[in-house]
Amino acid sequence: MRILAAATAVFLAGTAPALVEHCPKDVMAGMKHRLSSDGTAVAYRPDPAQIAVGKPFAIEVVACVDGDKAAAPSRIRVDAGMPMHGHGMNYAIPSGKFSGTSVRLESFLFHMPGDWQFQFALRHRGTTYRGTADYHLGL
Repeated sequence: MRILAAATAVFLAGTAPALVEHCPKDVMAGMKHRLSSDGTAVAYRPDPAQIAVGKPFAIEVVACVDGDKAAAPSRIRVDAGMPMHGHGMNYAIPSGKFSGTSVRLESFLFHMPGDWQFQFALRHRGTTYRGTADYHLGL
């Protein structure tokens, strides 16, 4: 039996609006939610912009890996959960393939108010880049 280990890199939520140098700033500029570190950048926006309890929403994600001439990752998986409650959403979100540097993922639904956390996993050339972003959903 052969076990393959996948390389993993972590990127973290950034408070500054700075982006990776070669990422598509024109596309990312309109997105206020951003993560970046070590040559990887992600910007995302929910649709509709105001997430409501019990209502489906989508997420548009723009991502790039700087070290590879701002190439888009080949795949992305986004999930969400409530770390303080120890549970996630009631639905699994399928992974998406990028069209250029963006992807739209459907079928998110936050079934209760509180502190949620989006988990991003980007796959690019054998490496998985992971990051999280907090999101507070009020009533």
